[in-house]
Amino acid sequence: MKKTAIAALLGLVATVAALPALAFVGTETLGTNDGNPLAVFNQNTNRTLSPDTLYTLYGQYYVEAGQTLTIPAGTVIQGVPAATLIVKPGSTIMAEGTWDKPIIFTSSEAPGFRAAGDWGGVVILGNARVNQVNPIIEGGIISQGTYGGTNDDDNSGVFKYVRIEYPGYRFALNNEINGLTLGGVGRGTEIHHIQVSYADDDSYECFGGTVDLHHIVAFGGTDDDFDTDFGYRGKVQFAFALRDPNTWDPTGESNSFESDNDGSGTTAWPQTAPIYSNVTSVGPLYVVDPLPAGQRYQHAALIRRNSRTSIFNSVIAGFPRGISLRNLSVNKAYEDTLRFENNEITGNYEYAANMIHDRANWNSAAGIPDNILGTWFLAHANLDTIVRVPSVVGLGASISLNSPDAVPQAGSVLIGTADWSDSYLADPYFTQVSYRGAFDPAKPMSSQWTAWWTNFNPQDADYTMPASPVGDTPVVRAALGNQPNPFNPSTTIKFSVPKAGRAALEVFDIRGRKVASLVDGELSAGDHALQFSGEGLPSGTYFYRLSGDGYEVTEKMQLVK
Repeated sequence: MKKTAIAALLGLVATVAALPALAFVGTETLGTNDGNPLAVFNQNTNRTLSPDTLYTLYGQYYVEAGQTLTIPAGTVIQGVPAATLIVKPGSTIMAEGTWDKPIIFTSSEAPGFRAAGDWGGVVILGNARVNQVNPIIEGGIISQGTYGGTNDDDNSGVFKYVRIEYPGYRFALNNEINGLTLGGVGRGTEIHHIQVSYADDDSYECFGGTVDLHHIVAFGGTDDDFDTDFGYRGKVQFAFALRDPNTWDPTGESNSFESDNDGSGTTAWPQTAPIYSNVTSVGPLYVVDPLPAGQRYQHAALIRRNSRTSIFNSVIAGFPRGISLRNLSVNKAYEDTLRFENNEITGNYEYAANMIHDRANWNSAAGIPDNILGTWFLAHANLDTIVRVPSVVGLGASISLNSPDAVPQAGSVLIGTADWSDSYLADPYFTQVSYRGAFDPAKPMSSQWTAWWTNFNPQDADYTMPASPVGDTPVVRAALGNQPNPFNPSTTIKFSVPKAGRAALEVFDIRGRKVASLVDGELSAGDHALQFSGEGLPSGTYFYRLSGDGYEVTEKMQLVK
């Protein structure tokens, strides 16, 4: 687990508005905190959370049928190990973040100490059709997680402008929760502008259902970016996936797209048949080459077991292998019910023009003429006959993890080459743009749909701090810092008071609880210093706040024992 030391802030001069030093006026528990990480809590009434409260999620939190959980914009919920939110069929979640106040589900660990799998994740279950009988949602521990029904228009609520960070708690080998899991969710549900970061399994997995998704981000997950099973038939547009080359699934394959009809590849109905358009998927080779020893990255797209996933107008860059079709999915391509059209695959280890993995195995499927699928692949405007390298696709030589820019550069083959003529794209859900991939080449990355609400550096985010200054109070200058930082057991806090008068210097823990009051009284203007001892306190991040007449400033320090 990465441990990031916090740099010393001695002598830092900050200009700040008078606002609360901490973003929350209180803390509250969601679920049952009795020491059992799998303790069950059933929400049997409607409940509305508050953005002024920092919530900690414990155990398995079920929203019961007929009830609604309302999560306002700006709310932060941090999960402890194994904690999972499950929205059951017939219940409703109204999580309506905004571009400037996203809802955040994150780890309860301190900044610098977070890791994939710190907590469970978010599971939404509905009554749309699936191709299994009374299935239990993936994860193994969600005892009340049955889903699916007969209503493809089912409505489970609204889930928008939401970040889900460090989910995927591993209950046992090959038994973990995804970042956002959707089981039998109907197309009446509104889901968009979602970012899943550092999931210790799939970022998104859809088990059956018909819910449509748009403007979604998969960042740094260990398994697959977009996984579909059990008859999922939704539409997905404007999706961005970015892989961290240092995180992968240690027990399986790490792919961008993965899809199965079911675990055995049967003809169970409805068949898995999602339709994707305008996806930009950036694999690990686009971030660093060669990949770290032991990595298990595999395919840009693995479509198998009778799935007929279709992908259009997209770019997939930097996976060791390109598209892989297996089992009866080969037949679906031959029948033209599985469609892979007008896409670019680039930056792979397999540099053949077609970028197809294990193509020789395709012809083993019964009744398929020799090499017909290679012809099929090229005939649908995938790569033409040119070996696609990054410079041809126009995404730049590499893409940064913490400040990614995946906008097509001038001259890119992605600009002005979208094709909407296929009947699969006739649905009015799709926005017909002129470019391929997720991003508009006419705008800088700072003006794309990912601006403001996403966070590509969640490791260092301080969710107990205010996001931005508010109000019209005049600003004054105040200096605040401590040394050493990190410290054990004591540190010297130095601060400068801009004018004589009453002042307060207080210390808070990561949950916003005051642990020390160092100054509470009259102070002269000028420089001051005092010792703070962490004796009796656990290791972690602490915030210290200096406030007075017309000024207020907060900094953080790290106690490491």
